[in-house]
Amino acid sequence: MSDEDNRYAIETMASKLAREIARDLIPLGRILEHYKIDEDTYQRIVGSSFFRVRLEEEQALWGGSDPKQIQERIVAKNLTMIEESIPEVWDLIHDKKQPMSEKINALKWASSVSGLIKRDNGQADASERVRFNIYIGDKQQSFDKAVDTKTIEGAAVLIKNE
Repeated sequence: MSDEDNRYAIETMASKLAREIARDLIPLGRILEHYKIDEDTYQRIVGSSFFRVRLEEEQALWGGSDPKQIQERIVAKNLTMIEESIPEVWDLIHDKKQPMSEKINALKWASSVSGLIKRDNGQADASERVRFNIYIGDKQQSFDKAVDTKTIEGAAVLIKNE
């Protein structure tokens, strides 16, 4: 491995590590285990100026306090929690000692978080809405309408030109 390749690999790992530490979703020990980073490598990475800059960038990005950033952070934390629970759900579903009702509940949960079950919240999906924004000078006029989705069915027919 060339020095340039090695530098790139270390910077990539430093960026991943900085992002994980800034998010503070997973304990450091599990992060190091996941990325297979030993103590010497960890100390070398966190001691680098590249890592310190990346960590500051990630903390600023992750630590934003406007409502949208807070909501995105909450969603990301919940999605991480859900993702980490999937192996346990897998084990529960395949455990012959568990009652069938618990397995069915676990399958329903897994289906809902994967998007296999569509939740009806009474609002049209973004793909089922049309929105126009028209600006006249500095004034905005918006038109927003839910539309019925229609499936167009048919078959391709080859026509020979004679």
